Amino acid sequence: MRGNGSGQPALERKKGHKLTGAGKVYLIGGGPGDPELITLKAARILSESDVVLYDRLINDKILKHCRSDAQKIFVGKTSGNHPVDQNEIHSLLVNYAREYRIISRLKGGDPMIFGRGGEEREFLRARGIECEIVPGVTAACAAAASFSLPLTHREFSSRIILMTGHRREDGASDFAGLSLKGCTAVVYMGVAELESIAANLIEAGNRRDMPAAVIENASLPNQRMITAPLEKIAASAQREKIISPALVIIGETAGLI
Repeated sequence: MRGNGSGQPALERKKGHKLTGAGKVYLIGGGPGDPELITLKAARILSESDVVLYDRLINDKILKHCRSDAQKIFVGKTSGNHPVDQNEIHSLLVNYAREYRIISRLKGGDPMIFGRGGEEREFLRARGIECEIVPGVTAACAAAASFSLPLTHREFSSRIILMTGHRREDGASDFAGLSLKGCTAVVYMGVAELESIAANLIEAGNRRDMPAAVIENASLPNQRMITAPLEKIAASAQREKIISPALVIIGETAGLI
């Protein structure tokens, strides 16, 4: 793919695929990492796409579903490192949609669960570009299933809360005052803030010995899980050098090993 001197990929016109109007963008969930957990619909759309913009956690084997002549553009981010920021991604989606028929935005997990799919959908629709969501297996389901953990259980948990471990812009924590009685909390991107998360939950009245688990690289061959009581889970994760991508599960179902 050529550059245009501005740091942003240049559009490449391909004979037979250029349109005079707008194409359609698919926001596709690529699942948690295991390439066999991608949906049949996602695989079909990738095989028809002219352009595929994909994230950091996408397994290379999933990209084999793409057309051989499709443009595959990496727009992945890591914490504190955004070589292509969200505004640039928005612009790329719009620009490619004005040039090509089918554009896929391929994300890890599910695009509408902490995947910024909502932002991209709004940006596209505001500019008259058709957008369709293709759901994927989210990390919460995959991580729990990988170690045979239920997220709900008639005796222990009738609710699931999906949360991000990132603090709000005002610095406040969403875990302050949160009761997990009869509930399973699944925390995305929570390893860096795990000590604070646990402290907030204990201060809110949750048991210090409430079961907690951290699952790293869920669904992949190198996946691993550590478990500990809530008051010790942060220290355990630090001792075992748990790194992202990792998911935290807190609640009685996390103890059903």
